[in-house]
Amino acid sequence: MAMDTSGGAEKTLHPTLALFGGAFNPVHRGHLALASEIEARLGLREILFMPTGAPPHKEAPEISCEERKFMLDLAIRDHPGWRSSDIECRMEGLSYTFRTIAALAIDPPPFFVMGEDAFADFWSWGQPEVILSGTHLLVVTRPGADGRGTREGVFTVLRASGLLDPLAAETVAGVREGLLREAVWGLPFFGTTLRYLRIDAVDVSSTDLRKGLAGKDRDRWADLLPEAVKSYIVKKGIYRGFP
Repeated sequence: MAMDTSGGAEKTLHPTLALFGGAFNPVHRGHLALASEIEARLGLREILFMPTGAPPHKEAPEISCEERKFMLDLAIRDHPGWRSSDIECRMEGLSYTFRTIAALAIDPPPFFVMGEDAFADFWSWGQPEVILSGTHLLVVTRPGADGRGTREGVFTVLRASGLLDPLAAETVAGVREGLLREAVWGLPFFGTTLRYLRIDAVDVSSTDLRKGLAGKDRDRWADLLPEAVKSYIVKKGIYRGFP
């Protein structure tokens, strides 16, 4: 079910490009399944994967940004329309998302993919208004998520954009109760949109995967990796001895 409560946003042309950021430590089949579902559901032509450089709210991954990007390139090399960017690998200082979006300066604005957990804290990120002005925010969640973080995040973003009419509030309640598969709100103040998408892709914990690769059951966990990435990790002995 889709519901449009746009209120007449200015930049309403449907994006055909999505930015997909993350540690990708390592990239796994869950990431690729999520990207495939988003691509199919939204009719995308291109997905730009962006490995995190130096995240501001957590420790930097122990595997370098350059090596994570290399593994990412191995994983997506045979998929037309999928490519990667080393923008955060090259960025000096902390990799704040607003800096990345501003540096990319893509016009018209693309989608920016964000998980429900991250979205719950979105307004505490540095300069979130830059992200909302430069991208169409795409919040993805999986069946079984309680929706509270999404609900509060949507309310906060809608208030900031000057749009919180009864129809929008009703739609947010539907997200909270798990009744909607898809919803989109226009953000008049920013000229973009906020979209919610409940996806069916299998959830894979990168933390559990790293622990598994470092343990005795390494081979079973390695099956969650794309074949080219699996071969590279085995050859290089990456992730042995630490999570």
